[in-house]
Amino acid sequence: MTKDENLGYILPVVNTATTFSSTKSFDYHDVPFLVKDYTAQYKSLIHFNKNKSTLIHQWYPFLEGYSSEFIKGIIQEINYTPQCALDPFAGSGTTAVELQNLGINCLSFEVNPFLHSLAVVKMRTDYSAAVLQKHIDALKKKISSTVTQIRLIQPPPIAKTFYKRSGNGKWIFNNAALDGILQLKHAISDVKDLRYNQLFKIVLASILLEVSNVFRNGKALSYRDKWGAERKIRRTDVHEKFFEKLELIFKPDIQILEGKAKTNNGFSNAARCYLGDVRKEIIQIPANSVDLVITSPPYLNSRDYTDSYIVELWILDYVKNYQELRQLRNRTLHSHVQIRIGETSYPKLSRLQTILTSLNQNSDQFWNKELLNMVKGYFADMDSLFTQIALKMKTGGKVYLNVANSAYYGIEIPVDELIGEIAETKGLRVIEIREARRIRPSSQQNRIIGSLRESVVLLER
Repeated sequence: MTKDENLGYILPVVNTATTFSSTKSFDYHDVPFLVKDYTAQYKSLIHFNKNKSTLIHQWYPFLEGYSSEFIKGIIQEINYTPQCALDPFAGSGTTAVELQNLGINCLSFEVNPFLHSLAVVKMRTDYSAAVLQKHIDALKKKISSTVTQIRLIQPPPIAKTFYKRSGNGKWIFNNAALDGILQLKHAISDVKDLRYNQLFKIVLASILLEVSNVFRNGKALSYRDKWGAERKIRRTDVHEKFFEKLELIFKPDIQILEGKAKTNNGFSNAARCYLGDVRKEIIQIPANSVDLVITSPPYLNSRDYTDSYIVELWILDYVKNYQELRQLRNRTLHSHVQIRIGETSYPKLSRLQTILTSLNQNSDQFWNKELLNMVKGYFADMDSLFTQIALKMKTGGKVYLNVANSAYYGIEIPVDELIGEIAETKGLRVIEIREARRIRPSSQQNRIIGSLRESVVLLER
């Protein structure tokens, strides 16, 4: 991959080599678990697209995760009423938001501070449309009186390629667009009520890429075909997009939320959404207290979500320097190669060991020397996580785990089955693995493997 010091790894560089030392050396489908075809039920529910026009979830275009209907379907399916649910990887908060709509307590964890803020903002139920309007009016007044030289009072991020400067071949924001963003950011800083301060930050976050020179492209960010000087975005364009999003999406939803809060006493899971590494923080949950887990951990696909949301992290001050960025990255799951862990212990499953041996035969072609350690670290993380999940769950509680299989160098990694094996060593039972849809691997792997299974692993304590 090629690296931009500020965007992270922007564009994957495809290794065009097609000769591998080893391909599949054993039958990955000869497994002890029942694999069922659920594509008809899950194909449209297992991604976020359906949320793009759904109450609250439409506030931010989150690409990963499942739809709100997926959560509703699970609650209809199980034959008990959950008292306490858990989502170890909150993301944008879909699980906790939907469960709170049903009056169900949900504990959730998120290591990315931007995503944690997004999730909490979506879970809050104590907004007032009238108060929101007062803050909107104040923001408009503040914007109109902001000094022209906004960077003197609201400096841009120190990240090197956020705007044009000496030595930069590319930059994320043209000058006028960045100044418009900084004006909004400065105005938002004057909002002292934390509820609306954080809400306005999410509104700003939701338009950042729209006014930038980049877009989300699979694993990371790519520059638009026509960017730079050709992309004419004025300060006022940025302001108009911000207030338009507030008026057309946020305010109507808050009016609906305000009405609902009167009937459910404002029940919210916001206070139960914790910022931190679930691998460490989960120990605080009492034993035998959770009766439902719904989650989707980062896939073993080399995607670093720190890079995916790097623009929001820098612009909104969730990271202020490169050291904080590195520290955040090092707290993420071992699902990507940007964490250098070196040799690490991992669950000694025979199938996993065979896969690692096959991968190692291609080590001279690795695009990153940490690839093998990434795979080991990922399953070490799953082993640690399911040790804790098993301790926290009540007997009879169920786990719905959305995950996808991976492939490197022509070698398929059946992530869902391996996690199932790990879970069973901890005292959980795999009821079935539900194939949700087929996904395409990278173009290089696609020539050899064709497609990979994305699935929902159903377990019971």
